[in-house]
Amino acid sequence: MLFRSVQFPLGIFGVAMGIAVLPMMSGQVARNEIEKLKDTLSFAIRLVLFITVPATIGLILLRYPIISTLFERGEFVHITTVGVAQALFYYSVGLCAFAGLKVVIPAFYSMHDTKTPVKIGAYAMLTNIILNVILMGPLRHGGLALATSLSSLLNVSLLIYILRKRIGRIGGRKILFSFIKLLIVSIIMGVITSFFVQHYFIYSDDLSRRVFILLSSIIIAVVSYILLSLIVKSEELLFLLKLIRGRKEKERSK
Repeated sequence: MLFRSVQFPLGIFGVAMGIAVLPMMSGQVARNEIEKLKDTLSFAIRLVLFITVPATIGLILLRYPIISTLFERGEFVHITTVGVAQALFYYSVGLCAFAGLKVVIPAFYSMHDTKTPVKIGAYAMLTNIILNVILMGPLRHGGLALATSLSSLLNVSLLIYILRKRIGRIGGRKILFSFIKLLIVSIIMGVITSFFVQHYFIYSDDLSRRVFILLSSIIIAVVSYILLSLIVKSEELLFLLKLIRGRKEKERSK
């Protein structure tokens, strides 16, 4: 259940993005449109970051309210919440990498290369085992979660490095600039959300009130993130809004 909390934003967007870009990139490879392939991959990575960066900060800041609201009852006491929240924190660190893999791996598939992702995945799995042994002592169960996140970061980093050597630059500067802008916006969103939670979420309240405050804090986080992204004229948000409008217009025309 804990890993499902981390994989929720991954499942609704990361996997969908990977499924959407694979046929597009496959067609570009078939037509030898390498520049378009790089543009598609770069933009797909930026779209994934647009969702996962604020999701990471949101999960980290709301980890205690989330675990408390979902699980804290019966034998699942507050000290258990603290332990599970620690693991959630370390899993959240790797959210961008988990989702990034869903976009980067299809780029290899589009070039009819299924071996490289498997080889790098094996190295990442070996790294995960080694880090489990190293981190389990000082961080206990949190070390296992952190090992998974770090090995996923290694996995996606190596795959991007190999892709860059194979097809050339994929707009790294633009991705970095977008990431920094998203991070700043997400931090401001986090401050606003954290202020609300600290003032209104009380662990001793009844479950219905905790659910209401938690859902309210999530809505505040989403709305503030969208508004802040509009202020900085986020290219990714404008694309998503255009996509939504296009679907609505198609539905009306039917």
